[in-house]
Amino acid sequence: MEFEGRARIHSHLDIAPLIDIVFLLLVFFMLTSTFLVPEAIELELPESTSATITEITPITVALNATGDLTLNGEVIQLDKLREAIEPLIAENIDVAITLKSDARSEVQQLLKVMDEIRAAGGRNIALATIQR
Repeated sequence: MEFEGRARIHSHLDIAPLIDIVFLLLVFFMLTSTFLVPEAIELELPESTSATITEITPITVALNATGDLTLNGEVIQLDKLREAIEPLIAENIDVAITLKSDARSEVQQLLKVMDEIRAAGGRNIALATIQR
């Protein structure tokens, strides 16, 4: 015996439009987002024929031609350099510190940076050059 009444409604969810919307949102956010560019200073390293290749050091100080300093990629002032290096070399006083100086930088400025590193306790300073 068959009863008359409501017929069963079979509903289904079509997810194709949902996937389209998700991809559109993804493209929108990718195109409108901004990417941070790390601050860096440009250096033209001096050339040397007697340079030797050494291992990469954990502490890098860079000095450009205008006298701007960075410590491990972060801009720093010369008077704050000693305070910033002291905790980095506290565990190992013989850790090598790489000093990257621009070929056009003033020798006096380079010596000031080296004096600050030595005053902080740095004993092993390596000057970065380009090998010819």
